[in-house]
Amino acid sequence: MSLREIILISTLVLVFQPVPYAQKPPMTRDTVFTLNNDTVDIFFPSVKAVGQILVLPGWNYSRRKCCQESSFCKRALEEGYVLIFPEMGKSVYASQRYPETRKDWIKYPQLKWVTDTLIPYLQKKAEIFKPNQNNYLFGISTGGRGVALIIEHTGTLFRAGAALSGDYDQTKIPWDNLMRGFYGNYEAFKSRWEGEDNALLNAQKVVIPIYLGHGQADKTVPAEQTRLFYDELRKENGKLPFVLHLADHQAHNYNYWDSETENVISFFSHYRLK
Repeated sequence: MSLREIILISTLVLVFQPVPYAQKPPMTRDTVFTLNNDTVDIFFPSVKAVGQILVLPGWNYSRRKCCQESSFCKRALEEGYVLIFPEMGKSVYASQRYPETRKDWIKYPQLKWVTDTLIPYLQKKAEIFKPNQNNYLFGISTGGRGVALIIEHTGTLFRAGAALSGDYDQTKIPWDNLMRGFYGNYEAFKSRWEGEDNALLNAQKVVIPIYLGHGQADKTVPAEQTRLFYDELRKENGKLPFVLHLADHQAHNYNYWDSETENVISFFSHYRLK
């Protein structure tokens, strides 16, 4: 996929002049734009583009931290992927905000900003993330939760996803301060914790392959979160090629996430339209 022309207007919102997929040489200029006051980066490969990856950061991680702390961006660009990096801040990828949501968290983009604003904007203005293209999702930590929830709301739009060290059933970790800070306490608001924002309890909505990884020495998010989600996916959609990789002695950090780079890139290549 390539883009022919990018014009940055005074509001800092990009206006793209789209071209048909892979008909023009790919651009190599990194681009920053804002959409509804939320910042997004696009990185372009120097080789012919083969698809695009939406990269979701961990909670309160900079959108570019993945590139600074791991080899994922370098390898993905070498393979020909256009990379899209939204600044998600302290998002938990919730479907809505609540009176109990911490007031200093309300400003951050959530699930529907991705599915109903960012993706449609890029489809219309850049002609990427359209059906029947090589679209992928990659996320770490809370971004892994985002991968699962976005997949559950987008059907077959994406070819595959990869989620590392994510949390998928918040009811198993009711003490989690991120979930409590957004949804309120579990005992008081069980319907929120068990509703559409619970990736595991909505596993039947997943209809594309997912690579799931987790470090077994993770003290931030229990590796059991990933194993249970994988088991539920297999139960609900046993014919899909889900992959589970629980890594011994690996923690919740970029040493582990970097170690999964080749696995994720290889997984995506298996589900790429030529």
